Amino acid sequence: MKQIFLIGDSIREGYCEKVKEALRDRAEVIYPGENCRTSQYIVMRMLPWSELCRKEDVAVVHVNCGQWDAGHMNGTPEPLTSLTEYRKNLHSIIWELEKFFPQAQIILATTTPMNPAHPETINPRTTGEIVEYNRILKEVAREKNLPVNDLFEESQDWGEEFYLDYCHMTEEGYSRLAKKVTRAVSAYL
Repeated sequence: MKQIFLIGDSIREGYCEKVKEALRDRAEVIYPGENCRTSQYIVMRMLPWSELCRKEDVAVVHVNCGQWDAGHMNGTPEPLTSLTEYRKNLHSIIWELEKFFPQAQIILATTTPMNPAHPETINPRTTGEIVEYNRILKEVAREKNLPVNDLFEESQDWGEEFYLDYCHMTEEGYSRLAKKVTRAVSAYL
């Protein structure tokens, strides 16, 4: 059975089990047992995470990151990862994925927006900042000729009823994201 490798932050943690269930008869869905946090953390942890998979059987790798990168940790004036660093890290992630999974289709997913009703958090970021990180991701995807799964577009008009807090979704929100991810990865099985 082909494998699908899902990499991502807590947004991925919210939809991964639903994707796994939806594809149980078509593919084995694999993902790290931890929050993949920032783009730099993904670069650092790719080797041990890649060992979760049978490299020759991985048909699709779906990556989303950006929430942590855009965050102003503990209210710092600058985001954790600058846009320049984010671009560099995305290139490194793609390089690693192509090395570890040369037969796999890589899909880059945009980052979801912030809850419009909760603009203040301990690690604040705005939907406007998320848009800029997504712009960089789309530019890198174009450069590398990779598909983009636009999770931002899917969820940009959602009201606060789809959020648990400042950025995490309710079960309904994660179900909707899972359907979008399932459709995106299924196209390459």
